[in-house]
Amino acid sequence: MESSEEVVCVDLDGTLIKNDLSWDSAKRFAKKGLFNIFRLVFWALKGIPYLKYKLAEEIEIDPSTLSYNFKFLHHIIQKKAEGSRIYLATGSTEKYANQVADYLQIFDGVFASDLKTNLVGKNKARKLSESFPEGFTYAGNSIDDLHVWKEASKKILVNPSKKVEQAMCSVPHILVLDFK
Repeated sequence: MESSEEVVCVDLDGTLIKNDLSWDSAKRFAKKGLFNIFRLVFWALKGIPYLKYKLAEEIEIDPSTLSYNFKFLHHIIQKKAEGSRIYLATGSTEKYANQVADYLQIFDGVFASDLKTNLVGKNKARKLSESFPEGFTYAGNSIDDLHVWKEASKKILVNPSKKVEQAMCSVPHILVLDFK
């Protein structure tokens, strides 16, 4: 059993859930009308954090209907029961992240994109390293997570692509979990 002081940071899109909330929201918004495609382009020109923020204003999600990766969710619930502190660390907006966290009731805290910062890649790595200087375990799935895994004490790859597996093959302290 791991120490009760273990900190486990969990990515949302593609890891905890099988899809990507920002991408799904953009598709849903575009389907509402042709003019919305122009609005998406305009928002994107103001930056990805702004785009995500505006989409979250326009598109509501229901956390109870998301496509959760239940095998992985069970794993983090077990880690929580063993005394680990569990944090949601996502590039999705604060609004969406907090809705998921409120629904699941297992997270000790949430780190998410806001209007100024897209919390992916180097931004997420920096935020988690500053927040947990004693070390942390990170569970993710995408190439964007490489920067975070470089900073993490332990790495968990959840349903990674072949490209991610190849990129991580020389990195120590990896636990590849098949949560399909």
